[in-house]
Amino acid sequence: MKKFLYLSLLTAFAFKLNAQNLDSLYNEFIKIRLGTEAIGVAAAIEEELVKCGFGIANEVKLNYDKFDPKQKKVLSSLLTRPQSQKSFVSPSGFFRIHYDTIGTNKPGYDLNQLAAAFDSSYNFEVNILGYPSPPKDNGQGGDDKYDVYIANLAASYYGNTYNEDPLTAETYTSYIEIDNDFSSTYTHGIEAARVTAAHEFHHAIQMGNYVFRNADSFYHEITSTAMEEFVFDDVNDYYGYLKSFFDKTYETMIDQYGGYNLAIWNIFLKDRFGFDILKRIWELMRTERALYAIRDAIAEYSSTFKAEFNTFGQWLYFTKERAQAGKYFEEAANYPKVKPTIELTLPQQSMEISTEPVSTNFLFYYNNTGQGIDTLITIITNADVTNGVAKPDSLTKLSYAVSTQDGSGYKQIFEGYYSKLESEFPLRLVESNILNKSAGQGHFATVDYAFPQPFKYSNDGFIYFPADGVSTSADIYIYSVDMNLVFSGSQTVDHNNMTVSWNVLDKSGNRLGTGVYFYYVKTDTLNKKGKFVILND
Repeated sequence: MKKFLYLSLLTAFAFKLNAQNLDSLYNEFIKIRLGTEAIGVAAAIEEELVKCGFGIANEVKLNYDKFDPKQKKVLSSLLTRPQSQKSFVSPSGFFRIHYDTIGTNKPGYDLNQLAAAFDSSYNFEVNILGYPSPPKDNGQGGDDKYDVYIANLAASYYGNTYNEDPLTAETYTSYIEIDNDFSSTYTHGIEAARVTAAHEFHHAIQMGNYVFRNADSFYHEITSTAMEEFVFDDVNDYYGYLKSFFDKTYETMIDQYGGYNLAIWNIFLKDRFGFDILKRIWELMRTERALYAIRDAIAEYSSTFKAEFNTFGQWLYFTKERAQAGKYFEEAANYPKVKPTIELTLPQQSMEISTEPVSTNFLFYYNNTGQGIDTLITIITNADVTNGVAKPDSLTKLSYAVSTQDGSGYKQIFEGYYSKLESEFPLRLVESNILNKSAGQGHFATVDYAFPQPFKYSNDGFIYFPADGVSTSADIYIYSVDMNLVFSGSQTVDHNNMTVSWNVLDKSGNRLGTGVYFYYVKTDTLNKKGKFVILND
């Protein structure tokens, strides 16, 4: 597949658009529309795989007033709907497809097959899955049918969905533009057009009925790329993007090449819980960021993001020749093999690792001290959704050791194998293990002390105390060193982590001073006390 310069899907722009970023955004949009770079513009962009200009094009439209007059003059013509020579209505009556009969935009595939692909996408996504159809565009394009324009797009770009008239602060009418021949893409011709129909049509659903949020563009693309597989299972264009993820699972999910290479996350969720969980995520995204919506939707299905994200890591291992019929991903034999973060040889190894939020590290251990060679795989997932949203560049440090002998602080993971995982933030982490293709049970960290220590107002939002996994609530009592009660109250127990949290504010809602404090936690089955330190920095 050909690589093209691509803005690292707009995470830089999502938070701050300065002059240099505006120039880079402008330059990339010019490339999408014209296939050339703007003269004299330095682009602060990375080389990545890209197929859809959805995030870039719509970020340009939303920030149009911030560009300089010369740039606006160029953009104004490029941001208007294309003018095509002819159009026709698809058999379902929902789409109007605009095309040229001569010139550079002339289609290189059968238009009847294209119309059938869009109608199939509508039928599956709206009638079968139950998503609302995109809103009408008030007669733009000639009538209220949904408009699709065929044009000669820049190489590697399959299509775009453009926002148009705002309906709310974060929803819009839209139209679609797709490439006229797909000659320079991973998949070619009408097959590429089919998956593009499924992909871009769901973007129209997303921005018309739920939300267009550029900071969550990775999940816009995860959803639309997975929809290609759901609607047209036989095409498999998404295979072309998987290796970039399987090579770098240690990177945070939101930085994974715009989301194109993570369609398997939604495929995983569908296989685990059914299609409706994906629609529920979009319903929650109307009011919360994508990672929070994913976490909360999973909770509604009586599981946790923490558990599912580690299970996802196990599924990632069983691909290519490791694939097992009837288990894990249905098409796993066609997926690449995951690349280990570290490879080591036993009998004993320990290491320090810094993990990104919402990421997975694969540690491969080889033991040739016995009669054969054992391969032990450790999967450590960082399920820190909070920092995944607020501080995606933050790191959680951990110490991890594997031994063939038991020792202080070690737990047995398989017969003859022991591990020890330590971190200042253990509740963010899950460890699971695979020995010679046999998956073991995931290990969830628990605490028997107040965490984090010390608590810093500048860095931490809550402190966590040990609780049980049975009680629904716990009574918390906080005392100063001279045994004055500074806080008491009942808080909900987090059964997944067996903890109870406190926002570290006194009875009047004020911060506490720097110093040592004592806690007493009482539940139906547990009475726990201890001390902790607060730094009011």
